[in-house]
Amino acid sequence: MANTINTNEEFENILKDNKFLVVMFWADWSKPSTQMRDVFDQLAKQATNQANNKLVFLKVEAEKVHQVSGRYNVKSVPTCIFLNQGKLVHSVVGANPSELALQTNNFSKNCENLPSEQQQQQQQSEEMINKIKLDQEAEKKLLNERLEKLINQSPVMLFMKGNPEKPQCGFSNKTVTILKENGFEFGSFDILQDQAVRNGLKEYSNWPTYPQLYINGKLVGGYDIIKDLNEEGELIDLKP
Repeated sequence: MANTINTNEEFENILKDNKFLVVMFWADWSKPSTQMRDVFDQLAKQATNQANNKLVFLKVEAEKVHQVSGRYNVKSVPTCIFLNQGKLVHSVVGANPSELALQTNNFSKNCENLPSEQQQQQQQSEEMINKIKLDQEAEKKLLNERLEKLINQSPVMLFMKGNPEKPQCGFSNKTVTILKENGFEFGSFDILQDQAVRNGLKEYSNWPTYPQLYINGKLVGGYDIIKDLNEEGELIDLKP
């Protein structure tokens, strides 16, 4: 199992005494982080045996031990970094089990070649990684199906921060005002109440910000586009 680091001082002490480190930065609110922790622990057990304990695996809560996160410019979780005498030699950003397994294996070979008696353990690790990848793909498919249903829940659908009666950001408020002034009847979804929808819809629509307006299941755009359409007199023509 990987060791958990709770303070910058703990990290510095381990860094002084060990040449090869693999460090995972995570957060308890990040589901991909919790999934990758199981992969990381399995790889830690496997690779530590392979390298005769020359590799040290550490788990760092990114926001709690921010000094370490800042030192290695960690901007998102999960992120795994590989250190040789304190110097960053490689990193894996995001929930990518296969890439993490590949880089960990390559890094461990810098200490010692993989002993033949560890082949079975490696196979078990790869099987677990493949299962996690399949689970992630299944979750993404289910989320996309849910997003499609939400988008088509109403002929005019606004994904916003807050709700039409109480918007939680200026752009959402202005969008609601424009729609009401043009006599639109529309459904809405508060993305602040559902992180899965909030993050998933950005990828689904390839649109990075909110609000997002959909008419008849198709993305119209965000506030700037809605504002321009309204000023040009074209928004009213989109009314179902």
